[in-house]
Formats: sequence, C-alpha cells, structure tokens
Amino acid sequence: MMKVRGHHLVCTYCFFGSGKKRAKDFFGVENAIPELLRKLQDDPERVLTVVDDMDDVCEVCPLKRPDGCGRAADAAAQNRKLRSWDAAILKRLGLRAGDRIKARDLEERIRQRIPDIGEICVNCTSASPSGWSEYRKAIREGLWVKGEGRRAKGEG
Repeated sequence: MMKVRGHHLVCTYCFFGSGKKRAKDFFGVENAIPELLRKLQDDPERVLTVVDDMDDVCEVCPLKRPDGCGRAADAAAQNRKLRSWDAAILKRLGLRAGDRIKARDLEERIRQRIPDIGEICVNCTSASPSGWSEYRKAIREGLWVKGEGRRAKGEG
C-alpha cells in the first residue's frame, strides 16, 4: 500500500496536464511526481493511504531533507506550508489522514470536489504561473486516457 500526501495528489494532475515527461521540465527541479503518476496509471485499483505529512513520494525524492522539503531553503517551514495544503485538500476530499482509498475512486473525488486547485495552492511556483491550466486540463481528461499504454476507464 502506498502512502500519498494530499498535495502530491494534485501535483500529479498538474504534471500530467502539462504533458511534460520529466519533473524538472515542469517543476524546475527533479522530484518523484512522475513516478507517482506512472504507478497510478499502471494500476488504477491501487489502494492508497492518504497522509498529511511526509509520504512514499517524499522517501524517494532527491529534495527530501530530515526536517521536510528541500525545495525551499527552510525545509521545515516549507513542510509546514505543504502540510496546510495537504490538510485543505484532504478536507475538501472528505478524507482524513490514514484513510485508504483506491486510486480510481480518489480520482473521482478529486474531479468532483476540486475542479480548480488555485484556491488551495495559492502560491505554488510550478502551476500558478499558468493559472493552473495544467490541472484543469488533467481534470477534464482524467489520468487514465485511452492510448499511450494507459488503462482506460472501465478496462480491467
């Protein structure tokens, strides 16, 4: 079972909607979001445990520091900001840290309950410059698009 924090779920949509293949091309730094996207696309029935702090994505991220996310100079302060995003996203999804949910069911909740992430991730340096257009594109299309080797909705 994979642990995923709230904001990583929506980062995945922003990255997917960008059409980029490498994290650095979208986020400006390498990170583990493309790996999370691949895992979700490979297995829409994967059960995830949602969390509001460091998760399995953080564990393999080159930016991870002992006290938080090294994307900012003050990793602990950055992690506090990210935790507030995690909490807001999980609340909007009707989930609490520790809840388990299938990736496909989670996508349905994200698409229904968070049609626009801009009101939560207000100062995201990756997606906010575009007005979160990547996120909205991914919400319209979904993570499981026919073709490109991904399972389409309804396929087993």
